[in-house]
Amino acid sequence: MKLKIHRGTGEVRYNLVEIATKATKVILDCGRDLPPNDGDLCNDIIDIPGLTSCDSAYSAVFVTQHNADRGDLIGCINSDIPIYMNKDTKNVLDVIADFKGAPLPRVDKYLEHGRKEQIGDISVLPVCVDHRVFGRMLLLIEAGGQKLLYTDGFKQIDPAYYAMLGNVDVLLCETMNFDANDVGSISFAEVEDEAARIMRQTNGQAFVLCSPTDAERVRHIERASRASGRTLAIDPFMKAIQEKVTSPLFVGPVGFLPYTSAGITPRIQKYISANNDVDFVDAQTFSSLEIVAKMTNLTFMVRPGMEDFLKRLDKLVTLTGSVLINFMWEGYEYSKPVK
Repeated sequence: MKLKIHRGTGEVRYNLVEIATKATKVILDCGRDLPPNDGDLCNDIIDIPGLTSCDSAYSAVFVTQHNADRGDLIGCINSDIPIYMNKDTKNVLDVIADFKGAPLPRVDKYLEHGRKEQIGDISVLPVCVDHRVFGRMLLLIEAGGQKLLYTDGFKQIDPAYYAMLGNVDVLLCETMNFDANDVGSISFAEVEDEAARIMRQTNGQAFVLCSPTDAERVRHIERASRASGRTLAIDPFMKAIQEKVTSPLFVGPVGFLPYTSAGITPRIQKYISANNDVDFVDAQTFSSLEIVAKMTNLTFMVRPGMEDFLKRLDKLVTLTGSVLINFMWEGYEYSKPVK
């Protein structure tokens, strides 16, 4: 078994990996490189003969999660090469495509936890891992009597899964801190408690900067909001994620803020019209924020790209005394969109 890392720079150490024997070649992930912290998204071009051009020379592409650095270049893969992914990965990618107005990503077979896939003389065992990302999987690759474990971390792996994996010959793991007693680190539960304390002490609106697809962090925000006596307000994009994934994000009801900076296309309208499990805004008022502006004790989930929403809200209600909690990875703090 041979391994080749085709690409991966900066924060993403690898996002297109080739596993090959004399008879079979497969690709693990086909993601987009992250932009530099001080720049815009770069024009990420991929051209690998046999994968994205010329006659196909690969037997399959496995996508381990929906993040852009793992599966954003699915559309570049030759159409006759099968693409495998988890169902929740597909669900989230569909929502992202709907809001971008982009083609829906192709999938030829769904990966299931513990169900081995045999591709020529290469076997691939997908294992579901609850680590912030919906549908995230690690892959155990076997070929020629060797085992390779492909993952981007070990957080929250069920210990019982290790029995499925056994001993491995090679570990391919990205940017992982193996020290469980890292000095100065705090748990998400502690962050949740601190966020709830800040929200309780805030007289104005509470805003939390976080990725809507970061499942683990979003769940902690929702719990902190409830603990502080506030109602979490989500926008159509997050509502769409909530309705598409197999394990919903929120335990209790949340408020629906029917606003999006994207045009209300038919593909987006379907999420706005299906007003399930939301309790304070009529879906037909998506063009107005007056109702929301009159409400108190809300927590708004915000992200880069929602500046227009904040400007509109600021015209309706004073934001003096409000608070912004940054709940994103600290590396993004210096990126252009977050600034």
